[in-house]
Amino acid sequence: MEYTFMDIEDLPLDFAKEILKRRGIVKLNPPQSEAIKKGLLEGKRLVVASPTASGKTLIAELGAVSHLKDGGGKVIYVTPLRALTSEKYSTFKEWEPLGIKVGMTSGEYDSEDNYLKNYDVIVTTYEKLDSLWRHRPAWLDDADYFILDELHYLNDPSRGPVVETVAVRAKRKGMLALSATISNFHEISRWLKAEYIATSWRPVKLIEGVMYPAGKYYSVTFKDGTTKKVKGEDPIEAYTMDSISRGGQVLVFRNSRRNAESTAKSLSLKFKESSELREIASEIEEVEDAGSMEKENLSSLAKRGVAYHHAGLSRGLREIIERGFRERKIKVIVATPTLAAGVNLPARTVIIGDIFRYNRKVTGFREEIPVMEYKQMSGRAGRPGFDSEGEAIIVVRDKRNFERIFEKYMSSDVEPIESKLGAENAFYSFLLGTLSSEGEMTRNALRTYVEETLLSDEIIESKFDNGVDWLKDHNFVIEEDVVKLTEFGKRVADIYVNPFTAVTIKDALKGKPTSCELAYLHILAYTPDSPIVGTSNIDETLLYDVDCKMFLEEPTDELELSLYLSALKIAFIIQDWIEEVDEDAILAKYGIGSGDLRNMVDSMDWLTYSGYKLAQVMKEEGHEEILRRLNMRVKDGVKEELVELVQIPGIGRKRARQLWNEGIKSLGDVVMEPDKVKRILGEKIGERTIHEAARILSKGNPS
Repeated sequence: MEYTFMDIEDLPLDFAKEILKRRGIVKLNPPQSEAIKKGLLEGKRLVVASPTASGKTLIAELGAVSHLKDGGGKVIYVTPLRALTSEKYSTFKEWEPLGIKVGMTSGEYDSEDNYLKNYDVIVTTYEKLDSLWRHRPAWLDDADYFILDELHYLNDPSRGPVVETVAVRAKRKGMLALSATISNFHEISRWLKAEYIATSWRPVKLIEGVMYPAGKYYSVTFKDGTTKKVKGEDPIEAYTMDSISRGGQVLVFRNSRRNAESTAKSLSLKFKESSELREIASEIEEVEDAGSMEKENLSSLAKRGVAYHHAGLSRGLREIIERGFRERKIKVIVATPTLAAGVNLPARTVIIGDIFRYNRKVTGFREEIPVMEYKQMSGRAGRPGFDSEGEAIIVVRDKRNFERIFEKYMSSDVEPIESKLGAENAFYSFLLGTLSSEGEMTRNALRTYVEETLLSDEIIESKFDNGVDWLKDHNFVIEEDVVKLTEFGKRVADIYVNPFTAVTIKDALKGKPTSCELAYLHILAYTPDSPIVGTSNIDETLLYDVDCKMFLEEPTDELELSLYLSALKIAFIIQDWIEEVDEDAILAKYGIGSGDLRNMVDSMDWLTYSGYKLAQVMKEEGHEEILRRLNMRVKDGVKEELVELVQIPGIGRKRARQLWNEGIKSLGDVVMEPDKVKRILGEKIGERTIHEAARILSKGNPS
């Protein structure tokens, strides 16, 4: 196939040429050239689908700046992951010399973010944008061009509903959607009222194959029919060493954290330590937001140019590993599939070590990964500027499965995009969010809005009236001539919790006597908005450690019991956290990673706030006060006496406790005893702490 490369001198955006040249761009690649040809710069509504690393972000940049230079309103760039939000924010900042102001927001759902009225381009997540629409800040009315990144996340069971919710509203304005391959593109482009651009062009040629055991060797059959044999005791090790010997870097994907860690450890034995790598190992050892054992394990691997990467690691550790790989110092990363979606980290070779994963909800049940997930992982193969080709290899451990696996992943199209709004919790949340964003409306008008989703007429027919009636029955809405939110319903929409979460909290607390902190943490961890943690027979002993009245009875159903135990484990973890138990001790006691702990803390920070606000609107003053105090402690993991001190930026639980133990117990003490503060914290940190404490005091009373 012949591809077109547009010279940037032919680009009708003189103001953009200098910035592009500064990046070393002299020609636009085929997807970019096609988007220009199809009307990107004239504001045409487009859905662009092309492989990973094919330059879709630059298409978004050109669409955004041309929209702004033509006098358009604000541009909102939406991503499915916070990591991508930071990445895209940095990219758009390069356009600020043109007078374009770039802002970013994510998290903090109960907020209007009025400071964003001063920005032209706002980078955010789907969840945050959905939340902002529910609050209806005036500045959001000025947004008239939406860039929907990673649109194929519509197919993700957890994130798909909010992506679809945002798309329903965004398609009423100017819109550009970016995606990996979409098989049912006619349907999706018609739904979005946009023209579809599809290309298979990628900057580095991709070679795909399936590897299986063949006697003393491992044989790889490639998509083009060619074959290759590699020798070794283990297929992953064999192909990794083959690629490294050819000057490549390797990303290995495994289906569990345990497999990722054990594979990395095994691979590291094939390499020697070096002085360059010892520098990375030293950085890992000095990370503040990680556990000692994690740092020790990763440091020993990094010295040999190998690392593992998964959500259980702290952000600090992940960033060092990613940077070391981009700088080509770390040669091999063994990761869980979350890396494929969230980070721009290309490698010469991608090895998919498992084509199945375990279903967390059905113990022992294995399912093959979707073709789209394979495409996400294989899309990381090939480093632009370093490799003439990239290779993606699937490992199968039994030749009997070879032909079926080859056919599925080498020859099949990706799964069609389908609505994920059909699940009750997603559908009810959509109705609630629509009423919060649009205001009161008749039942028929609300139904018309629902008909703009991807849901089939049959599903809408079966769910719509039941959904509105459920919201009425649970006091989220009232209906006379119109359907409108109650005070309770509006508060639930604003704090951005799932309606089932709100009902769980309301039913547990309404009219009940107060209880211990553990009981509140448990009910919040039992809601649909809480993460779920793995539990074992050992964790069942937690039931015997409960020494107060819980709001929920222990269930008899096996699945419900596992969710109950997951919530109980999280409750005990957070209780230890706010009692200032050492982080290493928490990680070891509960068998979790520092990234897991941070995820639980962030979730419970939001859920204690949500519980506090719901108790407030329910007029449950006793519950409200306990939840308010819990919320003040969860984020920083402190006893109540340290809440005032941890308001100071840079003062976490450890430094706050140091100050308290030395008699510095308030912001006023910090300001009044500067010499003592500097002696405790050191000159530099002490000086900054005193300055920040004075700044907080000057703004009003500390909370």
